[in-house]
Amino acid sequence: MKLVHPLNAPHSPNPHREIWVFLLIRCPVENPKYFAPLGMWPRVLQVVRDGWSCPPGVIVRPGESIPAAARRVADALGITLPKEPALLAVDQQPAIEGEQDEELAFILDGGSAPEDAFASLPRDEVDVEWSAVENLERVALVHALRTRLLAVEPALLVEGMPQPTKRRREG
Repeated sequence: MKLVHPLNAPHSPNPHREIWVFLLIRCPVENPKYFAPLGMWPRVLQVVRDGWSCPPGVIVRPGESIPAAARRVADALGITLPKEPALLAVDQQPAIEGEQDEELAFILDGGSAPEDAFASLPRDEVDVEWSAVENLERVALVHALRTRLLAVEPALLVEGMPQPTKRRREG
């Protein structure tokens, strides 16, 4: 299976909404820069095509579960996911008339990997790279990384911006 990049992804069966599953894969910080707060954040794996980057992901197929779609991404990368990968964020990108379908993205924890873990992936149409948090083009990834690192509730986002949610009462 090849990694898919949103710029060249086939359209989903529903021409108005695409449901994506992305994996957040981290490269641990080896030598944190103690006086540069961003230097302490792990880098994030990105798929790059035509100068545009995004996390590795796939469009969910009709009848496919979110975990099954996540396993397809993991298989393409040659990694193993936990049986139930943790949900880190859900991001809704509204449709832009005539330009893009509405997108609903589930960002799941893909674990961590060493810097050279993906060096042998075929580079025919897309490339992969580790990106620093300040270079992430999708704001939702920063929220997903925050969810993972701080062990807080998954982020509910619209266009990468957090949305208020009601907390359940315990009792």
